[in-house]
This record gives sequence, C-alpha cells and structure tokens, in this order.
Amino acid sequence: MSITLFENFRALFYAPFYAAFGISAYERENVDVTLTPMSAPGDGSGAILGGAEAVTWGGPMRVMRNHDEDPASDLVSFCEVVGKDPFQLVGRTPKTDFEIADLVGIRFASFLEAPTPWLCLQEDLRRENIDPDSIDRTGDLPVTEIMDRFQKGEFDLVQVPEPYAQALVESAGGHIWYETAHRGACCYTTFSANRSFIDAHQEEVAAMYRAQAATLRWIQEETADEVGRVVAPYFSDVPAGHLAQSIERYRKAGLWSRNPAISKTGLERLRAGLLSGGFIARAIPYEEMVETRFDTPD
Repeated sequence: MSITLFENFRALFYAPFYAAFGISAYERENVDVTLTPMSAPGDGSGAILGGAEAVTWGGPMRVMRNHDEDPASDLVSFCEVVGKDPFQLVGRTPKTDFEIADLVGIRFASFLEAPTPWLCLQEDLRRENIDPDSIDRTGDLPVTEIMDRFQKGEFDLVQVPEPYAQALVESAGGHIWYETAHRGACCYTTFSANRSFIDAHQEEVAAMYRAQAATLRWIQEETADEVGRVVAPYFSDVPAGHLAQSIERYRKAGLWSRNPAISKTGLERLRAGLLSGGFIARAIPYEEMVETRFDTPD
C-alpha cells in the first residue's frame, strides 16, 4: 500500500521531511510514501478530518484546536520533527542584548501565513507582563511583502523563517536579534493522522516513523552543505549558500528533534501560547491528542 503524505506548505524548517525522500529513508523501511502538496496551510488536516486516508505534517496546534472543538476527535499527533520555534526576529540595526521588551515602541511585522509564530511570541510578551496589543504590529502581510517593506525601511523588526532571514542579512543589511528556538522546547511540527487510520495501517505508519527517525539522525551527522544539497530540489529558487547557512543555524539552535517522541514540555509550551492567544479554550491533555505507540526511549 502507498501512504499519501500531505505537504503542509513549503518551508525550509521542514527540511527533514524532504530529506527523508532525498536519502531514500522510506524505501529502506519498505514503505511507499507519496508526497502530495496542499494548496494552503492546514488543508492537510482538514482533508483528513473530511475523510482522506492519509498522513499529514503540520503543527499540533491544529490537532489541539480540533480537540478543543470536539473532545472525541480521532485526529492525533505523532513523530515530532520540529521541536523548537523556527522563526527569527531580524532587525535593521545590530542588537546583541535583545530582550522581549525591545518589541515595545518599534515598528514590527509578524508572520501571516501561519498563526503559531505570533501566538508563541505573544506568550513570551505576556510572561514579561507586556500586553501584546501594545506592540506596533503589522500582521496582515505575506512574507514576500514583509521582506520588500523591510528593505524599504518601513519596519524596524520582522519575524521570518529561514532562508528569508539569511536573505535579509545578506542582501538588506539585516541583523538577527533573536532566534526564537532559544525559547526552548516548543512542539512545532509532527505527523498527524486519524487514530483509526493508524490502527488500520499500523505497520506502514510505524515504518514511516522509523524512516523519519533515521532521517533526523542523518541530519545531525551530515554537513550542512550535504543536507542543503539533498533538499535543494525543493528550494530551487534559494542559493545553495543560503540553504547551507540557514540549515547550520537551525541545527546549532537544536531546531530538529533528536528523538521523535513528542515532548510533553514542548507541547505544554505550545499549548500555553494557544490558550493565552485565544486559539483554544481548554488545555488539551497530552494523552488525548498524542499517539505514543511508536515511541522509544532516548
């Protein structure tokens, strides 16, 4: 049987998912996986909830919201791949002593295409007793327009993932003020599927899990140049140097999980931001939304 894997959207912090295909990790586990792009973030989980027999990757925030709306939901998360926040805060001037309070009184643009980056950052502000609504924030622009307006001097600080951050550093004189991965564990991206689908295809899904675990180990052991070379076909418009530098920055920050068992600490940190930001109304228990049958100890 071929397992359909929905691509949430194209992003470099998803590199381990692309690398699994590039290094033939699924073939070595004797599972046939077909990558199917979706038209918008969240469409994968939406399709699965609509009855699609597939696995998707994406943020557990969507699984949490589904369980918030329906505690009996069959949708679960498993196999953590991105275990920290992959976004960078890039400023116009150097700042080596950044503190969250520095967002007050400047022109800031946050990422539009997914809600998680701002939900996590607004939680950081709340923990410093700063009202997120007090920030001069523009939150309705796509990343390409954020990049353009930053270069024109219209923003003092922007929230972007790699390789956009590296591009701003190299071409627009930008300076990385804060790598939000340094916040610590924050469960950002996992596989998701209906538990009934996992029950029916346990052997194939277990093979997918093992393949992704092997890919995570490979990413830690290989050079950034080699990782960049393997995922380059998915990022044909990104210079090889930008890919390697961005991958190395992510790797140094510990972005990608070494053990794909979903971190309870990381899930709780994500959940706190979703609760304080009003994305969910109740604290979804770990056991309700996480499938652990494939996990192994460190």
